Amino acid sequence: MKKIIVFLCLFLISLSGLQAQLLWKVTGKDLKHPSYLFGTHHLIPIQFLDSVPGLFKAFNSCDRMIGEMITSNIEASGIIQQAAIMPNHIKMADLLSEDEYKLVDVELKSVLKIGLKEVSILNPSLILTLYELEVYKKLTGFTEDVQSDSYFQLVATEKGKKVIGLETVDQQIKFLFGSGSLERQADVLVETIQHKDSICNEMLHLNKLYRAGKLEELVNLAKGNGKVTDMTEEEYFKLVDERNADWLTKLPQNMKESSCFVAVGAMHLGGENGLIKKLQNAGFKVKAVE
Repeated sequence: MKKIIVFLCLFLISLSGLQAQLLWKVTGKDLKHPSYLFGTHHLIPIQFLDSVPGLFKAFNSCDRMIGEMITSNIEASGIIQQAAIMPNHIKMADLLSEDEYKLVDVELKSVLKIGLKEVSILNPSLILTLYELEVYKKLTGFTEDVQSDSYFQLVATEKGKKVIGLETVDQQIKFLFGSGSLERQADVLVETIQHKDSICNEMLHLNKLYRAGKLEELVNLAKGNGKVTDMTEEEYFKLVDERNADWLTKLPQNMKESSCFVAVGAMHLGGENGLIKKLQNAGFKVKAVE
């Protein structure tokens, strides 16, 4: 269970010409060496990386590898596991109606082979992630244990590159479990199960957009259409825009000091408040690698 929780907590995101839009080269503004931005997605096999033109050449040319958080931090993993547990005085039965409880319980037993009672100590958002991951595995045959974010950090460590995390464990906990009340998270869990087929189609569509490197469409999909399962404007701001603004206080200095390979969720690259546009506005040249 600990291994699953760590994986899930790190979980809370065609044509070669289009795939290149996932990899961007940053130059200009007195940078001595180019740096690179790469948009990652948790539900894509590691083998997909081989199909992105210039990706490993860019990675190997950089001295620093920068991710959202250092994933090999064992102490941080333990803290995140603890944060995934609900307060003692709150139970899932307090968050769900009797009918909702039965619905969730039956579906979890069908998909996860364990009932709501066995996972009721976990935060609703983590239960949802566990459920969605298993549904996705059965839908696509996905079997990866290592995400692309972690993969690049592991390889960077082996090669003696400096690995840097843009966020602390406390910031990650706020991002993972501080978005929305427990009641809101429980509502999303129920709504997802009630509209399972629709959610599955959205997950497949998201992966299709990612493989095609369509960053702007990924951003639009993330913003949603006002459904209960969609992020609210406030949630999107905290999840994406606010974090981008914080990262942009750190990335320019790192790129000035050394060549950097930055691997973060693809959703953070696109949009008016995305890293690409903001770095361009700051005077850097950011172009897709072709």
